[in-house]
Amino acid sequence: MELYPHIEPYLKDIEERMVSGLDAEDKRIYGMITPFIRRGGKRIRPALCLLSCGSCGGKYESVLEAAAIIELFHNFTLIHDDVEDDSKFRRGAPTLHVTYGIPIALNSGDALYTLLWRWLIGLKHPKSRLIALEKLYVDSFKRVVDGQGLELDWIREKRFDVSEEEYLGMISGKTSALMGLSCEAGAMLAGSGKRDMAALRRYGERIGAAFQIHDDVLNVTGDFSKYQKEIGGDITEGKRTLMVVHCLRNGSEDGKTRLKSILSSHSSDKAELEEAIAILRESGSIDYAKDRSKKLIEEAKESIKRFSSSKDKESLEKIADYCISREK
Repeated sequence: MELYPHIEPYLKDIEERMVSGLDAEDKRIYGMITPFIRRGGKRIRPALCLLSCGSCGGKYESVLEAAAIIELFHNFTLIHDDVEDDSKFRRGAPTLHVTYGIPIALNSGDALYTLLWRWLIGLKHPKSRLIALEKLYVDSFKRVVDGQGLELDWIREKRFDVSEEEYLGMISGKTSALMGLSCEAGAMLAGSGKRDMAALRRYGERIGAAFQIHDDVLNVTGDFSKYQKEIGGDITEGKRTLMVVHCLRNGSEDGKTRLKSILSSHSSDKAELEEAIAILRESGSIDYAKDRSKKLIEEAKESIKRFSSSKDKESLEKIADYCISREK
């Protein structure tokens, strides 16, 4: 599915801005980040920024740097998340900490984080708009880190009584906040008012939540050759996904007891991973998660009905559908 062919040249421009900025830095510190960026990825966040700007009547050129900064932050979180989760693969290749070791991977993420802030404060916008934009970024960035921290705390504290509301609150930070930021920043830099900004923020956060739930589903049902991350990795990490939350509320007593045991052991044994996945499937939890993500996409599309028909709006609708149909 071609989601946004009309903005591909601008996405390439954004990638080159990221790479050229990194290449200008000390290669001993930043050199391993450029190949990581070059692995690609969906680039949904910068696309959302461009399309939201266009939907509000703005020019794509006005958001190129702002979109690049969001994508750099996203890649910073991926580097650190891979360390925290001890993930072995990212986008089909070994993670940075596997290749270079944990100290270098962590410092690369830190270096990327400091660099993107230098870029942000140097953006050429009127002072009042730049201050508003910086506040929007820092608030969203904090929500991302807080969401990740909350998920890690559940695992550390061995909590199995996480509610669906708590789970949705966690991913509203961990995943949704950055997609919401992408949309709201695009609207802001197009000069839109608060209603349009809020509508696009709501759209972004809803597709972000659906994206995360679908990602959790792919982690237990996907094809590695397409997903490009370890299948069952979330089970090894002991994550409290929506499927786990649902199963522990609705599954059989034997199934719930066994699932808790596997999650607590952080097992990577293939037979145990397959057993846990079977428990999630038998409890109807995988289907429940799929249905929940579909409802979130419906809510997201409803949020952008206020905008006039255009290629940008059409692409926003396609992205929403893609979030729950993708295979990687």
